This record gives sequence, structure tokens and C-alpha cells, in this order.
Amino acid sequence: MLKIWMHNIVLAVQARSGATTALLAWLGIVAVASFTAFIFLCVATYDWLSLQLGAIIAGLVMAGIFASVALVGVLVCAFARRRAKERAIIERAARAHAPSWLFDPQILATAVQVGRSLGWQRIVPIALLGLITAQWAREYREHGHRSSETS
Repeated sequence: MLKIWMHNIVLAVQARSGATTALLAWLGIVAVASFTAFIFLCVATYDWLSLQLGAIIAGLVMAGIFASVALVGVLVCAFARRRAKERAIIERAARAHAPSWLFDPQILATAVQVGRSLGWQRIVPIALLGLITAQWAREYREHGHRSSETS
């Protein structure tokens, strides 16, 4: 049973992303080759600069290049983080104002079908218990959120 679930998960990932074992192996080979080429490029650039400007100046130029690349990376990460936070805030606000999932036609149809198959006398107490639990969880979550804001 667990093997079937794992196989279904693997198939879902493959259908969504196209990832296979061969793809991952070739991605690893490409990453190692790219890193090696980058190192050789850095060494060749340093050697060329040291012939043109001297060893100390070449080292300083290469350090400046890498520092500027790192600075650009930090700025891009900061902007991406800020944008992700803004999107998350907007999505949370949209979900807070979205209609309840209880009014979804598929949920209502499923509830009616379950009610017919098991009998309404058995379903009503269970549904009431579920609604009370959901209301309690909502109040508990809101109370916890308010207490963390006041702290």
C-alpha cells in the first residue's frame, strides 16, 4: 500500500515538473562542469590581469568583481524577500475576506449525499460538534494572534 502511494507521489511530481532520475543526474553533471569552468575562468582572468596590471592589482580587481556580484545578490535577495512578504500579506488578506469553504457547492453536495446515505439523525450531532470545534479553533487562533500583538 505504501509503495503504491510513493509511486503515485513520484508520478505526480514527474507529471508536474518533468523530473526524472536521468534529468537529476544530468543536472548534477552540468552543475559540476559549470563550477569547474567558472573556476578556470577566474584563474585565467586573474593571470591575464596580473600580466597586465601586476599581481596585487589583479587580486584587488578580482576581489572587487566578486564583492560587486555579492552585493547585487544581497540586493536581489532583499527585494525578493520584501516582495514575497507583500504577496503573503495580500494573499492572507484575500483569504480572510474570501467566502467560507462551507458554502462551496462541492462540499454542500457531499454533505447532502452523506446525510442521505447515513441518515440525518446521525449526521446532525456530528456536524454540530464539528461546527462548535471549528468556532472554538477560530476563537483560539484569534485570541492567540491578539495576545501576540499586544506583547
